[in-house]
Amino acid sequence: MPKTHRRRRPAKKRKQNRLNLAAALVLLCSLFIIYVGVDHFFIEPQVADTDSDGSVTTSAASSDETVAPVADGSCATVYFINVGQGDCELIVADDGTTMLIDGGESDYGDTVVAYLGELGITRLDYVVGTHPHSDHIGGLRKVISSDIEIGEVIMPEIPDDYVPTTNSYEKLLEAIEKKGCHLYAAEDETIAFGSGTLRIIVPDYSEDELNNYSIVIRFDFGSSSFLFTGDIEKLIETQLVESGVDLDVDVLKVAHHGSSTSSSYAFLDAVTPEYCVIECGDNSYNHPNSDVVDRLELYTENIYRTDIDGTVIFSCTGSGFSIETESGG
Repeated sequence: MPKTHRRRRPAKKRKQNRLNLAAALVLLCSLFIIYVGVDHFFIEPQVADTDSDGSVTTSAASSDETVAPVADGSCATVYFINVGQGDCELIVADDGTTMLIDGGESDYGDTVVAYLGELGITRLDYVVGTHPHSDHIGGLRKVISSDIEIGEVIMPEIPDDYVPTTNSYEKLLEAIEKKGCHLYAAEDETIAFGSGTLRIIVPDYSEDELNNYSIVIRFDFGSSSFLFTGDIEKLIETQLVESGVDLDVDVLKVAHHGSSTSSSYAFLDAVTPEYCVIECGDNSYNHPNSDVVDRLELYTENIYRTDIDGTVIFSCTGSGFSIETESGG
């Protein structure tokens, strides 16, 4: 094949062309800013105010393009329920729609049922068992067997070779069948949840570590956002980061009770949490791991622990949220 020869422009002319191109780009950028409006290029940072009762209120200004409108006076509430060394979260939308995520060990089932009763919860539209470990699903059996009306039950699909035969898992399945609940395998989807949205994220995993089947859930309401992570480990954290899914939220439920298996720098860089909640109790697993706590403190000073603070409650309006703890601290 014959060679193709290109004639080089004189250096002075190439320099002049570059200057002309730079000037054209500056002009185009200026026209674009004028067209869309300067306000689109500035984001007001989140601020926190302390109310007279000691609770913390946060607010953040966001464009209508990224934040769904919430009517004045509307409120959604997120509860991180203290169930000792286990996970249990409840989301109540502004229209009363409810989702319970996990229920702690079986010994805490009655505690969860009683707490729901105190809140006046008579129906759970969604019950999620993030993965089939007893410290997450053990208490759900009593919730489902109670007088509370149950809508959908969502659990991860586990390959036949790894389906557990534990007492807690089998009793939960029996309770679901006896109550006649609709049980279905989690799938990637976004659910309208009152004036907010719930995004269910299912890890791509098919090996023998049950923690990595944990269903991940993102909840957005107005300017507030939460990420519930079950017990995902670093492998799945990396997968989520590389997938490009939006992980940037205000409040992070720290994965795996603050274990060293989770909370990688890359994941936390993607989440940039303003607040963290670690659900743990008296345990022999070194939860939360001190190195993980130190790592979280590089991102935020606002770290809550159910073993210290008890149940942690976020009350959300369209513009922010207030925080209460059982301990009052």
